[in-house]
Amino acid sequence: MNKSDRTSLKYRGTKCLNCELPLEKSDSYCPYCGQINSTKKLTLLDMVEEFFSSIFSYDSKLRKTLTALILRPGKITTEFVSGKRATYTNPFRFFLSVTIVYFLMISYSSDFDNIDNTVNDFITKDSLFIENTLASLKESSISDEDKKEIDQLIKKYQPKEALETTTAPKIQFEKLNNKLFINRTYDKIDFFYDDIKRKKYYEYDEALKHLKIESSIENKITFKLAKSFYKTYHHPGSFFATLIAKLPFIIFILLPIFSAFIWLVYSSEKFHYIDHIIFSFHTQTLFTILLTLTLLIKWLFNINLHGVAILIFFLYLYKSMRGFYKESRTKTIVKFIYINTIFIILATISTTIIVLVGAFTF
Repeated sequence: MNKSDRTSLKYRGTKCLNCELPLEKSDSYCPYCGQINSTKKLTLLDMVEEFFSSIFSYDSKLRKTLTALILRPGKITTEFVSGKRATYTNPFRFFLSVTIVYFLMISYSSDFDNIDNTVNDFITKDSLFIENTLASLKESSISDEDKKEIDQLIKKYQPKEALETTTAPKIQFEKLNNKLFINRTYDKIDFFYDDIKRKKYYEYDEALKHLKIESSIENKITFKLAKSFYKTYHHPGSFFATLIAKLPFIIFILLPIFSAFIWLVYSSEKFHYIDHIIFSFHTQTLFTILLTLTLLIKWLFNINLHGVAILIFFLYLYKSMRGFYKESRTKTIVKFIYINTIFIILATISTTIIVLVGAFTF
């Protein structure tokens, strides 16, 4: 049974089964939501036909979008904002899809577990080297005051069983409450970090039980930060894997902010803010496609073309600005420099914030 059978006159109803809009018998489709006007019960074959129909429809849109995006810089944005939207895929959805694919490829190509193991091996060997070096210094001819300082440093790098102290942990911790807020916060993070490193506890409830202290917002926050710092330092591969998984959505949020700076230099009534957003998503989609291609070439031929991809993108961005905003070469070059400067500044600030927030919450 094909689609034409489902829309035959004998199966047509007097209202849309999807949005309940009143229909005439002459209506093959609902003019409001586009659903087929048919009261016939769906069969498995109908479902299969609809599935492949939607795939071919999207494939046609995707092909037209890629062709216009790659071969006609700026033209696709011009046509999309002027109302030709059914021809192309949604720029926001397309950008998110391409970006997710790219970062999935990065995650697949990066051995984050190996990074974790390498870092942990280095930390262990480095700690043993420092401990042995300090022990050798202690045996040499140095002052008693220097020996005391070396003892404190050795204590820091010794294994768990050698670190038991005569002072009760609760008393040590509560002494920190007498300090000023900033110093107290720093020292509590350091205290919790040191205990986590020594494997005395790993969860907040375990810390409260071990130290015999009351729970508080300050203690909970400082413990969380200490644990996050420990995990980030000892498991950088896992940290970056988590960060990479969030990047497509972070970039998706940042692009509208970047578009506001474009709006500042193209503030004429001819362009609206949403036009600049669509332009940003189209150009960044092309950039992501270029990075994806360079990654594939790196996999297949072990050739690094990231520098070439960036140069191609700069040329593409200039052509897109000329094609969409239709200004003179001089004005376009000046605004091109401005836009890229703003992008670099925003990228640097946002990357710093993302890494710091990621480290705090990892």
